[in-house]
Amino acid sequence: MPSTTALPHPALGLIKLDAHFPRLPGDLGLASSWGPHVLEVVVQGALPELIVKQQLAFKQSSFAPLFADAVQTLVQKGATAITTSCGFLVLWQQELQALSPVPVITSSLCLLPELLHREQHVGVLSIDAHSLTPLHWAGAGLGPHLVRRLVVKGMPPDGHFCQSILGNQAHLDADQAQQEVVAAALSLVQESPQLKTLVLECTNLPPYQSAIEMATGLKVLSLRDNPVLDKAANE
Repeated sequence: MPSTTALPHPALGLIKLDAHFPRLPGDLGLASSWGPHVLEVVVQGALPELIVKQQLAFKQSSFAPLFADAVQTLVQKGATAITTSCGFLVLWQQELQALSPVPVITSSLCLLPELLHREQHVGVLSIDAHSLTPLHWAGAGLGPHLVRRLVVKGMPPDGHFCQSILGNQAHLDADQAQQEVVAAALSLVQESPQLKTLVLECTNLPPYQSAIEMATGLKVLSLRDNPVLDKAANE
């Protein structure tokens, strides 16, 4: 009988920033938050604040070759889908996908086009709403007419959560961070009570997902809710 070669197991490729802050259970920069089949690559020097604040096109950024190498490395290792540990990398969604023969889904913001097809308005909770530009929304597949239907709220820049994550600090108080996150979500709902769904842009927010749902009554989604990524990590 002819010999057969077993196909490699499906796996999720995770491109991680050069982050040193504590990652709580559920943080999507942790392989364990996804499932048993995860391959990781850290992009050295890609500090959280640099990636969130920078607004350069892919071909203009000094980080572009590093992220391109990360995609290619994960594909060579057998990743069947690729994601990232920072929602702001949606800025380069199209360019990173063009480098890969497997699906690349950089951000939870890529969930928005389908959600806006079903709902008139959708909420977005971001670590830094002011740094989201039309180029980020375009990366997620949203034109101006759809962006106008979003209700976007950012975390307070002087709060503990932002200072810990964007400052890449070694300490993060989970209780204090949760209080700030829930308060921001409640503020968003008070401003827009018509909302049904809230998308968490930041991959460091899912540890508080259940608390947000309990406090607001909203359906809360994160990058973890993308079925393509879930399948790669768990099948």
